[in-house]
Amino acid sequence: MKVSIIVKAGLHLSILVLDLVLLWLALGWNARKARKAFERELVKSGMPKEVAKRLAEKYSSVKDEVMKQFWGSVSQIDFKI
Repeated sequence: MKVSIIVKAGLHLSILVLDLVLLWLALGWNARKARKAFERELVKSGMPKEVAKRLAEKYSSVKDEVMKQFWGSVSQIDFKI
């Protein structure tokens, strides 16, 4: 009985870790797409490319801040068995 509990817990933990990795990848990909689209629209409207690139970098910094807060909250979880 104890072995099956440990196996089930390991399975659920591995699924959770896989979901977190997929979330991290999806957030990174979507932030990249949004940054590139924003930069393209700014350049289309007549803004210099360097300035548009600097403004578009905020998307990456926001994503990094969200991930930092998320991992900080995950690291504070106290697992008691």
